[in-house]
Amino acid sequence: MSRVKPSAEIIAQILRQKGLSAGVRRGRVLALWPEIAGPALSELTEAERLEDGVLFVRVADSVVAHQLTYLREEFLRRYQEKLPGLVAELRFVVGAEKKTRPKSKPPPPPPLSLEEEAHLRKLAERSPEDLRGAILRAGKAVLQKQKENPHPPCPICGAPSPQHPCKPCHQLLSEPAVRREAGRLSRFPLKPRLEGNPLQAARYLAQQKLEAQLRDLLPQVIQQPELMPILQDTARRYLQLRSGEKDVRAYRHLLPETLASLLKEV
Repeated sequence: MSRVKPSAEIIAQILRQKGLSAGVRRGRVLALWPEIAGPALSELTEAERLEDGVLFVRVADSVVAHQLTYLREEFLRRYQEKLPGLVAELRFVVGAEKKTRPKSKPPPPPPLSLEEEAHLRKLAERSPEDLRGAILRAGKAVLQKQKENPHPPCPICGAPSPQHPCKPCHQLLSEPAVRREAGRLSRFPLKPRLEGNPLQAARYLAQQKLEAQLRDLLPQVIQQPELMPILQDTARRYLQLRSGEKDVRAYRHLLPETLASLLKEV
C-alpha cells in the first residue's frame, strides 16, 4: 500500500517541479532584511537580489557602503540564525555615480540642522549599542548627500526629483498589482508580497490610505469615545507600516501631533 504524502510534502514537491522554491527562498531573504538591518539602517538601504548565496544590498552613497562593511559579519550571523544556509556573502551596491573626477576640490558637505542631528540620535538610540556609531555616520552621510542636491528625494525610490513622486514611481502607483498590495498592507502591514520599488510604491499608497482614515476617525472619536479602539488599531497599523516593527510603542513620535497627544497606547 502506498504511503499518503502529507500536504506539506506535496506542496514542496510542486514547488520543486515548477522551479519556484528558489524564488520563495529569495523572497524570504529579501523580506527579512529590514529585521536583520534594524529600523534605522533599513531606512538607508534596500535588499536588491540574492544570487548564489550572495545578497546584494543597495545603498545611495559610497560613504554609507564603507561604514556598513564593518557590520557585514553581524548581518551574516543574524541571517544564519533566521534562515540557515541561505546567505553566505553580503555585498553593498552603491547607486549610480558620475564617472568623471572633479577638477577642483569639492566643497565641504552641508551641515545638518539641530533637528536633523536629534533625529539621527533618536534612530541610533533605538539600535544595539555596538551599531550606534555606524548608524550615526551612515545617516549623516545620507542626509548630507540629499542636501547637496537641489531636489528632495522621491518618497518612494529616494532618487532626487522635482516631481513627487517622481515620474517612474508615479506610473508605478497605477499598476494593479501595486494597488492590490497597498490594500493588503493597509490591513496587514507586516506581510508584504512584493519587493523593491513596487513594494515601496504600495507602502506609499497604504500610508496615504491609513493617514486619511486617521484624519476621518479623529473627530468621530472626540464625539464618540467608544470608537477609541478603532482609532488605536488604525494608528498601530500605520506605525507598523512605517517602522516595519510589530511593537510600535517606540514609534509614537511618527504619528501626527494631534494624534500622539490623544493616543496614550498603540
